[in-house]
Amino acid sequence: MTTKELYTKGARIWVEHPVKVWEGATVTSDYRSGVLIVQLDDNKEIRQIKIPDEGRMPPLRNPSLLIGQNDLTSLSYLHEPAVLHNLKVRFCDRNAIYTYCGIVLVAINPYYDLPIYGDETIMAYRGQSMGDLDPHIFAVSEEAYTKLERERRDQSIIVSGESGAGKTVSAKYAMRYFAAVGGNASETQVERKVLASSPIMEAIGNAKTTRNDNSSRFGKFIEIHFDNQYRISGASMRTYLLEKSRVVYQSAGERNYHIFYQLCAGAATEKMPELQLDHQDTFHYLNQGGSPEIDGVDDYKTFRETKNALSTLGVTESEQRSMFTVLAAILHLGNVELTSDPDEMQLDNQDGAYIRPNDKHLSIVCSLLGVSKPELSRWLTHRRIASAHEVIVSRMDVQRAVFARDALAKRMYGKLFAWLVQAVNRALDTGNAKKHFIGVLDIYGFETFEINSFEQFCINYANEKLQQQFNSHVFKLEQDEYIKEEISWKMIDFYDNQPCIDLIEDRLGVLALLDEECRVPQGSDMGFVSKLHDKCSNYPHFLKPRFGSAAFIIKHFADIVEYQCGGFLEKNRDTVLEEQLECIKSATNCRLIHSMFAESPSDHSATLPPPSRRRTTPSVPLASLTQPPRRTSTQKQTVGAQFRQSLSALMATLSATTPHYVRCIKPNDTKQAFQFDAARAVNQLRACGVLETIRISAAGFPSRWLYQDFFYRYRLLCRFKEIDRGDIKKTCSSILQRYLKEPDKYQFGTTKIFFRAGQVAYLEKVRADLQRAYCVRVQSCVRGFLARRRYTCIMRAIRGIQAYARGHIGRTKAQEIRRERAAIKIQKHIRGWLARKRYRKLRHLAIGLQARARGYLARKHYKEKRYLQATITIQRYARGYLARMRVRRMRRQIIVAQASIRRFLARRQYKRLRIEARSIDHVKTLNKGLENKIISLQQRLEHAQDKAKAIEPLQAQIVELRSKLEYLKQVEIEARSLKVDIQDKDNFLIFLKEELAKEKENNKRLAEEKSQIEMRYKKEKEAKEAENEKLANELKSNKEHFELLIEVLDTYVYNINRVMKQA
Repeated sequence: MTTKELYTKGARIWVEHPVKVWEGATVTSDYRSGVLIVQLDDNKEIRQIKIPDEGRMPPLRNPSLLIGQNDLTSLSYLHEPAVLHNLKVRFCDRNAIYTYCGIVLVAINPYYDLPIYGDETIMAYRGQSMGDLDPHIFAVSEEAYTKLERERRDQSIIVSGESGAGKTVSAKYAMRYFAAVGGNASETQVERKVLASSPIMEAIGNAKTTRNDNSSRFGKFIEIHFDNQYRISGASMRTYLLEKSRVVYQSAGERNYHIFYQLCAGAATEKMPELQLDHQDTFHYLNQGGSPEIDGVDDYKTFRETKNALSTLGVTESEQRSMFTVLAAILHLGNVELTSDPDEMQLDNQDGAYIRPNDKHLSIVCSLLGVSKPELSRWLTHRRIASAHEVIVSRMDVQRAVFARDALAKRMYGKLFAWLVQAVNRALDTGNAKKHFIGVLDIYGFETFEINSFEQFCINYANEKLQQQFNSHVFKLEQDEYIKEEISWKMIDFYDNQPCIDLIEDRLGVLALLDEECRVPQGSDMGFVSKLHDKCSNYPHFLKPRFGSAAFIIKHFADIVEYQCGGFLEKNRDTVLEEQLECIKSATNCRLIHSMFAESPSDHSATLPPPSRRRTTPSVPLASLTQPPRRTSTQKQTVGAQFRQSLSALMATLSATTPHYVRCIKPNDTKQAFQFDAARAVNQLRACGVLETIRISAAGFPSRWLYQDFFYRYRLLCRFKEIDRGDIKKTCSSILQRYLKEPDKYQFGTTKIFFRAGQVAYLEKVRADLQRAYCVRVQSCVRGFLARRRYTCIMRAIRGIQAYARGHIGRTKAQEIRRERAAIKIQKHIRGWLARKRYRKLRHLAIGLQARARGYLARKHYKEKRYLQATITIQRYARGYLARMRVRRMRRQIIVAQASIRRFLARRQYKRLRIEARSIDHVKTLNKGLENKIISLQQRLEHAQDKAKAIEPLQAQIVELRSKLEYLKQVEIEARSLKVDIQDKDNFLIFLKEELAKEKENNKRLAEEKSQIEMRYKKEKEAKEAENEKLANELKSNKEHFELLIEVLDTYVYNINRVMKQA
């Protein structure tokens, strides 16, 4: 097929997009001379694309039949946009997180708990082939288990992807599947221990990063062992690349390992005061990231889960206490303050390290471990330099001392991690026979950041080795498939990353030069980079940065990565002062220390570098140092060499197994459920080698059809007389020879037909065009047949109508007359009946209303009379009360008037007597008689005065009592009057209340009766109106029906007359 045949009007293609990476478009006119005019699917924009070379045409889109396929290699067009679109459709539209890509399972993290991992799902995939059911991690696990049984060859599942892509979860479900299908009653305990190891390894090996709240900071290879009956007999674990630098330093927004925060949260509650742990923010090793909390995670709760898991794996309570003691000692060691010695300020060593004697945290470390405080304090600030003739002990500067302290903390944590891994392996080792195993590898995916260091170099080196193993395995499978089907084939050109691996592993490669620089007494990071620029420049995968000389660039299979040389040598050495180690090993309070630091070939340590004048802050533990440490005569293997050996052993193990690949993809950085970021996904697909797998498949024959499937799909492309069901292969050959003119576009195998990329899509297009043409031919024939049959039926119907039309018209006319008369009669009776019914109803309502109104008026009149009577009674009592009050007032006034008159008369009599007394004659007359009387009276008076003196107090009391008695009598009279008035008013008030309650009750009853009457009247009115309306509608419908019948009959008569006239 030529370009003009493919890029015609209506062809669907992909065009590049700056955000969505690729977007769909449709060709609006045939391709001509380097110009292609397309219309975008989203905004309908017309765009003109210039094609400088026909080999760089826009990718074609697959037919709708192939969209959403379970296997990406089933797509006719295998390229980046097709793969990306197929994954997006499955993930976003169908919520399918798993997709096959040949032998690779692509798993997209949904950030949502899907119900697809239950025991029912496990049993559904048991015994099924990979293509029988939807893609699933259980399908890959079943394939590995089946091959283990059938081929008696060890298997491996390699899970890779970047942080947060779901690697650990996929590996966990794979192990759960093996435990379910390969376990029995005794193996249930093994499964329980395997599951219990997860929270332990997460606690000591996982941490919060900016990309993932539970990021695994180490790689692991778990071997699940099986016996001769293919039942689980045990398990073991190997770990790689623990990020020990995280123990002493964390970037912004990140945390240290979970176990530290769990221990701080649980120390107080679990009654461990001897650890002397405070809040996590008080420790230097925990507060550098500024993000101590994880949303939705309770550190104390996870601490309890970690302790339970340790107990499940047989770690005793004493060992747990010792482990927590070591962790607490590491935290307190990080808080030991190293400052300049004030006593040495006048000497040359002005920045010599010094620890205050009263340093609290140093005392806690020594008491926890049981080591000598002077010794530990000394070797945290001093170092020993051995020469040929003597040994010199000198003080370190603050920077060196901080680095030495952090190196010791990292070494202690690394040893504790290794001890726990050994404890897990001891618990998982049942001692039963181990004939075969299935390995599950969970390791970092390819990493590239703004600043890449030694950790990223090792991770990407491991991924290069895994990608090489993957490429060779995929190519071998393709080759085996072609040989099995006996087709002619040529070598497929695929990306070989062996040159990149040579750059790293050669005698003059990166690792060798790094180890060499570590052995040089004055070796430095800058010296290491200089050697790389000098001796590795001839490697095609090595580049020098355009700016700066403290970095180097390697062209990896996934991306070009620039590595900063700062800290390479120190991280590769992983040095700790021997004196510090000996001091820690002398611990008497923690027996676990002796188990952790048991001698092994890799346990030898080296001295630190000589002092430096340059100052640094303690929060940067991995800074590059211009003066590297000198090595002692006892050399230990470098981290790079150890990792290379362990990686070689891992590759040997994987090469001896049948590998199965799971590539985990992180769909977005915001952790939103079923949100697909195309740009992020494409970068990960490139990094994990999925697109390279697609390219290898596309370079060969990616589309493969069984002969029978191809025959049933495309047999309509063959003439009926050429179909030979006895020889389906011959029929398929005739189809392909007719439509695919180039023989190299397909190959006939033993059981399958192999197609180059795009050929199946072309056959689909031809098939669709033929189906469209055949449908048009069939439709035209069917439409003609239906039209003829309809005409015959119409003629037959017309003849029948002509035979019965006249009689029908007569009968209809007579029936219409009868119905009209009957309708008039019915209307007359109905109108009369309705009028009578309405009159009776109105009369009944009027009588009822009158009765209610009369009763209402009577009650109202009675109420008014009673109100008037009550008013009169109130007035009577009020007038009586007012009259009595008036009489009392008048009586008081009369008494006052009488008193005034009596006083006036007394005064007048007194005046008259005084006048008479003044008369002389009268006085003389009276004197004589009076003198005698006076004398007698004086005697009597004296006698009376004597008696009066005795009676005088009693008379005063009598007068006072009489006045009080008179006042009380008046008060009693007024009280009796008021009491009578109050009683009368109370009686009248009670009477009024009773009358008012009765009136309220009557009013309420009348209101209810009124509302009931109104409701009854309203319902009866509505019922009558509805009945009237129903009768009116019936009459109207009858009338319309009669009119319609008349029109139909008139139409029939008219048609019959016209037909008869034409006849």
